[in-house]
Amino acid sequence: YIGVRGIINLTKQAIEAFGIQEDAEKKLATALGKTSQMLLKNASALQKVSNFGDEAIIGVQAAIGAFIKDEAAIAKATAATLDFATAQGMDLKGAGDLVAKTLGSTTNALTRYGIEVTGAVGSSERLKAVTEGIAKVWGGQAAAAAETMAGKMNQATMAIGDASEAIGEAFSEPVTQAAMAVTFLAEGLGKFIGVLTTMSTGTASAEQRLAALNKLVNEHADISVPNLVKIYTMLGMGY
Repeated sequence: YIGVRGIINLTKQAIEAFGIQEDAEKKLATALGKTSQMLLKNASALQKVSNFGDEAIIGVQAAIGAFIKDEAAIAKATAATLDFATAQGMDLKGAGDLVAKTLGSTTNALTRYGIEVTGAVGSSERLKAVTEGIAKVWGGQAAAAAETMAGKMNQATMAIGDASEAIGEAFSEPVTQAAMAVTFLAEGLGKFIGVLTTMSTGTASAEQRLAALNKLVNEHADISVPNLVKIYTMLGMGY
């Protein structure tokens, strides 16, 4: 029993982990208008030299990608964001939002951190000012943090997480199909109950009721003739 429960819990966690990864990748694809294999590989590479998981890194890419569509520029800004977040002990999403806002608007959200920004919104000059400003003060912070004992432990944890995501991906298709089937059956049951309520309270003739039930069954279920007979009998409708 304990072994079976352990397998069930592992599978559940794996599916949830894959779901988080899939959601992050979908947000990035939506921001760019396409799936970027280059940025996904970049996120995986940055995970290996920082204390941040690739799903969180992809989240930063998506935030920056809402304003900048150049993939190489997004990769540069993302790497700078990791150094900035590490140095400030800041949540990566919060750091990413500050960098994205600075790049994609006239507001310099990094002023309070001593970063001066020049150039038009979304321009290469503005990107250079942000990335070089961060590099000058905090360059290499993310990689240095990953080299500590705590960083190595975190790297091991993230590697296990990646393995869990791979397991979750293997289960994703059957789980998705099962969820769709449950939704279909639930919707069909709701309509079925609605028809039964109408039959019991309405003024429709027996023939009309029978026709309505036949239509519902044909649309939402593959019911054998014997079972159909049982349903009609229980309704007192004859068959």
